[in-house]
Amino acid sequence: MSFLHQHFPNTNWLGFIKKWLVFPLILISLTMLGFNWLDDNKPQPKERPYKVKKIKVFVHESKQISQPLIGYSQGQVLPKDYLELKSEVAGKISYLSPNFVNGGVITKGEVLVQLEDQDYKLTVIQRRAKVAQNEQLLAKAKAETNAAQRELKQLGRENASELALGIPQLKQAEAALESAQAELAQAELDLTRTTITAPFNARIESENLTVGQYINRAGLLVKLFSTEVMEVRLALSTQEISQIGIPLAYYSNFDESVFSVNLSAQIGNDTIVWPAKIVRTESVIDDKTRSVYAVAQVRNSYLNQSRPLLKGLFVNAEIIGNMANDISILPKESLRSNQLIWTVDKDNRLNIITANIIQRTPDSIIVKDLPKGSLVITSALAIPTPGMPVLPIKMGTSEVIRGNKKRPEANISAMQKDRKKSDKGLKQSMTGEKGKPNAI
Repeated sequence: MSFLHQHFPNTNWLGFIKKWLVFPLILISLTMLGFNWLDDNKPQPKERPYKVKKIKVFVHESKQISQPLIGYSQGQVLPKDYLELKSEVAGKISYLSPNFVNGGVITKGEVLVQLEDQDYKLTVIQRRAKVAQNEQLLAKAKAETNAAQRELKQLGRENASELALGIPQLKQAEAALESAQAELAQAELDLTRTTITAPFNARIESENLTVGQYINRAGLLVKLFSTEVMEVRLALSTQEISQIGIPLAYYSNFDESVFSVNLSAQIGNDTIVWPAKIVRTESVIDDKTRSVYAVAQVRNSYLNQSRPLLKGLFVNAEIIGNMANDISILPKESLRSNQLIWTVDKDNRLNIITANIIQRTPDSIIVKDLPKGSLVITSALAIPTPGMPVLPIKMGTSEVIRGNKKRPEANISAMQKDRKKSDKGLKQSMTGEKGKPNAI
C-alpha cells in the first residue's frame, strides 16, 4: 500500500479494492449459491417404468397329431400293355371291325381284320391230299417190309441187311408222312391267321387300313394299348423312399399292395383324383437323376368315360406311407437355416431351437417331438437374438395371442396424456401458487 501511496498519492485505494475486487467476488459467490439452491430444489419429474419395445411377429400354434407320411412325386401315365399288331400272313383285307378306328374301343377276342382266305383254304386241301398220299405210301412200305422179312426168314438168312429187310424204305415213308402232316398243320395255321383278333381289352391308338388293301407278311396293322391296367413311374429320392417306408426292392401285386397312392390332374376347372397302388420299385438308381422309380398301377380307369386316366396324361401323386406319431406340421416359412425354427416362450421371448425334421413337403415341414401348443414364428426378423421380447400375433389375423392386446393407437394416446401431466406438474413447481415465481 505504501508503494501505491508513494506513486499515486491522490488515489483512494481502499475504495478501489472494495469496488473492483470484493464486491464482484461476493456477487459471483451469491450467484453460484443461487444456482446450486435452484438445482437442489428443482421439481423432480414423475418417474415412469421403462417399457421395452416388443417386436410384432406372426406365429403358428403347433399341434401334435398322428398321421401317415406322404410322399410327393409326378409322372406320366402309360399303359402296362402296349402292342403294335402285325400280320403274320399276306393277303387282301376283306373285313374291318366297325370299332377299327383311332380311339376305338375293342374287347378281347373281337375280330379286327379279316384277310381273304380262299388261297389258304386251297392250300389246306392240297396239304390234306398230300397227307393221304403219304399215308398210302407208308402202308405200302410197311406191307413190303413185312413180306421181305418173312421171305428171308423162310430162306434162313438171319444176317440179312436192313436194306434187304426194307427198313430204310419204311423210315422214308414215315418221314414223308410226318412232313406232309406238318405242311398241313402250317396251312391250317396260316388259314386261322387270316383272322386277326384283339389280344386284350384295348383302345386303338392309330390305324391306317382300308378294305381291299393288300397287307404283306409282318405288315403293321394297328397300334393299341390295354385299358385294364395303367401305370405311372414316380421318381423318388432315396431319402423320400426311406421316409415313407417303401422298401428299395419292393414287389407286390395290386390286391396285396400296402402303399396307396392318390393320382390327380387338373382337367379344365376340375381336379380329378384316381386311386392307385404301388406294385413295385424298379430296384435301380437312375444314373442321371439319382432317383428310384416306384411304379403305381390303376385298374380299369377307362370304365368311367367322364374321367378316364388317359394315356400320356401328366399327374401329381401323393404316396401314403408309414404312420408317424407325435408330429407337428409347420408352414414352410417357419424353417430357418435349413434346420432351425424360432419359437416364443411363455414370457414372450424368442427362442432358437434345432428342429427334428422328418419330412419336407412343397408347402410345409413335418417335425417330431415339438411340444404341443408351441408358438412357432413365421415372420422374418433382421437380427434374431435369443431372449428378444416379441409380441406374438396369430398367423393371418391381427389377434394377439399373448401380451398387451390394446391397439397401437390407444398406447400412443396414453403416452401423450402422461407426458402432458408431467409437463403441467413441472410448470406448477417452478411458478408456485397462482402463477407467482418462487422466492430464491
